[in-house]
Amino acid sequence: METPPQNPRLRQGFLDVVRADEKPFGLRPARLIAGPQIPPRQWIYGTQIIRGFVTLLVAPGGTGKSSYVLVMLMSIALRRPLLSTTIFRQVNTALLNLEDPPEEIDRRMAAIAKHYNILPEDLEGRFFMNPPDRTVTIASKSADGSSVVFPDERAIIDQIKDQGIGVIGVDPFAESHLLEENSNPEMVQAAAAWRRVARLGGCAVLLVHHARKGSSMGSIEAARGAKALSDSARIGLLMSTMTEDECGVLAVPLADRHRYVRLDDAKANLSPRAAKATWLHLNHVELDNGTEEYPNGDQMQVVEAWKPMSLWDGITVQQTNEALDRIAAGLPDGSRFTHTRRSAERWAGNVLMTMFDVTEGQAAEMIRVWLANGVLLKETYHDTSQRKDRVGLTVNDVRRPGERL
Repeated sequence: METPPQNPRLRQGFLDVVRADEKPFGLRPARLIAGPQIPPRQWIYGTQIIRGFVTLLVAPGGTGKSSYVLVMLMSIALRRPLLSTTIFRQVNTALLNLEDPPEEIDRRMAAIAKHYNILPEDLEGRFFMNPPDRTVTIASKSADGSSVVFPDERAIIDQIKDQGIGVIGVDPFAESHLLEENSNPEMVQAAAAWRRVARLGGCAVLLVHHARKGSSMGSIEAARGAKALSDSARIGLLMSTMTEDECGVLAVPLADRHRYVRLDDAKANLSPRAAKATWLHLNHVELDNGTEEYPNGDQMQVVEAWKPMSLWDGITVQQTNEALDRIAAGLPDGSRFTHTRRSAERWAGNVLMTMFDVTEGQAAEMIRVWLANGVLLKETYHDTSQRKDRVGLTVNDVRRPGERL
């Protein structure tokens, strides 16, 4: 059982949901169990969704988070890796969509089904949703405002067990409770309620939450409201639109960057390099539902997996070494190339942009990789043309790729 809060006004509301058959508290002797005898963690979907725990997905508006959650849940129900993520086992899934009208969910599902060739019978008995005429309230203040109560917690747990639900998505979390979003004590209670759903229902819970306006999306702290919510989640995921710098590295036109979204595990790795992040593309699918009044019909957003091309695709070992030879030779006046773009004329990226037809951002990333793996070294040397010491690049021949040709 979750630890009751210290605040007496909240404590009683917490205790209201404790089951009558809960065993009294007591300590037991600890015992050391051999590793092979301990069951593994019950991962369901990659390292994002795990049975018995809560995952928090934080994203600003316009990133396709609702489409992502729908595709994920349908993927798990079908056990088809629609987004190229490993699905360890098939389980029934459910979506509590608490923000959009049912017709909008129907449109999104129809677009996903069309894009991924899903038939109605494929999902029958495997995917569930809340009724459109019923709100869901996991936590709220009591009538007199003196405590927190949990109106729908028991009913949700019972339905999860009755329908064999393994993953339930809540979109958005803010609509699932009536507590103060900026109150840490109250968010502790709302999060604890969903954690009890995960544990007592034997399922995974995915909470979709908005990011603060203007947040940098550099960590899970971008989540809107009290910090207690992000602290309570076992797994924290961040979705964010591709930045201008990432466009440069990944050769995506700036005008299209809003259609590319990165997904980061905010509690395990806050900011992986752009090329190594998990990327999604927001595609558009025509529903072909035009009428005489609206002949164009609806166009819906559907999330799909996207893998950027490697910086090194199409570049041979010989071409790479030729570029390194040019960097090693330096400039005609005897100056060495530099790693920083601040010295525009001496920047080694100019060599790569000319030889490989890459963008400025891609050239900078290539130099960063070579510095990290020791192919390029930064050394202080005396520039005779400038009559002063400067920092320039040298090539570490023993770290060159492949055989010299």
